[in-house]
Amino acid sequence: MIIALFSMALAQQVRVQVDPQLAAQAGLDAEQIQQDIADKVDGTLHIDGHEEFLERMANANALSTKGMGVDYASNPQRFVVGASFGSSENGIAPSLTWGPEQLPEGGYSVQLSLMAALNLGFLSGDESVLRRFVLSVNGMALKGKTGVFEAEMQNLGAHLQFKMIRPPHKGIVEWGGLDLTTGYELSRYHLQLSQTMPVEADAVRWDASGSFTLESNASTVPIELSTNMRLSVVGLYTGLGFDLRLGGSRATTDLSLGGPLQIEYEGQKQRLGRVDATLVTNGLAADSSARVFAGVQANIFLVKVYGQLNWGPLDQSFGGHLGLRVAL
Repeated sequence: MIIALFSMALAQQVRVQVDPQLAAQAGLDAEQIQQDIADKVDGTLHIDGHEEFLERMANANALSTKGMGVDYASNPQRFVVGASFGSSENGIAPSLTWGPEQLPEGGYSVQLSLMAALNLGFLSGDESVLRRFVLSVNGMALKGKTGVFEAEMQNLGAHLQFKMIRPPHKGIVEWGGLDLTTGYELSRYHLQLSQTMPVEADAVRWDASGSFTLESNASTVPIELSTNMRLSVVGLYTGLGFDLRLGGSRATTDLSLGGPLQIEYEGQKQRLGRVDATLVTNGLAADSSARVFAGVQANIFLVKVYGQLNWGPLDQSFGGHLGLRVAL
């Protein structure tokens, strides 16, 4: 006879079946095995409190591309081209890494983007009002592997930067003035299970297979005030941002996994039962968010190497990226 456990805390989303006779032969308690593996599945897949987990994924994705499509430090008079790579997270300590688990502990997103910008007054005189405007575009689509998941990242953006206050003079030490930037940004982070996911609890192991997709999408209009200063070959910049999330920033999960529950006994793997997990839900981040950002840039003639940090104090999001640009 096989006994099954449905945990009310998991809203019957995890079903654990164990053969008590096989468990007894291995010197194990069937009910304890059921509880242990149910707890482990819950912790691994974030089933209990999954909506909050998805809200964190949505928050992280909304922050992931902030600053990748805008040059805050070069004050270009003609053009800028470049690329940047970074990640963001929400609800956990700011390490900017996925972590050792099958799923990230909190919200997480990673993006890579190419960008190009043009000063709209590059053919005009120094005093032309067009010199105050820089139009930039950025975007990228990329696939990769993250643990047991196949990952897809996509982003697209367009920004207009207006020099509200122009620098008073140029020299070794130069203040870059005050910039107002706005635009439109799209970002998507998609995870799909591409191989068996092992979940272990003490002496037993569940080899989960089936369908598991997790996706976060963000559509935002940023409004930013920023300033910068150049000290010889080093540039520093900082700013404040407010993001309007059009239609909200959303994350969704569609999970249907099953597989054998096995135990290593007498030198061989034996099937002890089966585990099934199902979950379909979504999480929605706030309609707007505020953030601060800061960066440092090394100016090596036309080449600019920079790093930027973003922090959203209201939703506790944190992100950063590194990039290389050529500006003139």
